[in-house]
Amino acid sequence: MKQRPQAGFTLIELMIVVAIIGILAAIAIPNFLRYQLRSKFSELKTNVEAIYKSEASLRQSERVLCAGAPTGVFATIGPMPAAAPTAQKNVWLATDIALASAIDWVVQGATYGQYQTATNVVPATGAATCAAPVIGAFGLGLSIGAISNIDGDLVNATVGAWQPQRDSAGVATAAPAMPLVGDVVNCAGSTQPAGIGDGQVTNCSADNIF
Repeated sequence: MKQRPQAGFTLIELMIVVAIIGILAAIAIPNFLRYQLRSKFSELKTNVEAIYKSEASLRQSERVLCAGAPTGVFATIGPMPAAAPTAQKNVWLATDIALASAIDWVVQGATYGQYQTATNVVPATGAATCAAPVIGAFGLGLSIGAISNIDGDLVNATVGAWQPQRDSAGVATAAPAMPLVGDVVNCAGSTQPAGIGDGQVTNCSADNIF
């Protein structure tokens, strides 16, 4: 009885399949890596929003953060953590956690970003400071800055939010410039860009990896 020859792939067919897989990998892998970086970078916006809510709650309350401190104001805190950002998460020290806890901001262990706030100093009482936790000043205008270097290119990406001081007529005194500065191409002078609302978190960086 005559046997059928075994079916198989020719060398050309195998080479075509390998080439197709290589092309798909060349497209998919960079996109996946960028997706990972964007996912890590989203931490900054989430935490800046959380800081803004904590500061806004402090502004509306009558909490006294230390002896001689005013109430109904924003607080200057940070940088948190003290360690500069790298491509890896920085574990927060007990002193970093205590500082965040002063405004009831809860942080879970480690972050890619470093965070800090700044205020417009209120005359007299606003110039008061707290030694423990260390709070630099109090004020009625607020800015929040966050920087990270998750892609390891030595250029810190920056996220910010601002809350100007407003009088009873709605006239605003501009919020201070962000205290942490990296790539701020989209936020000239580290100040609130036109078209960005009060408290609105914005990406100040032009880093195209994101």
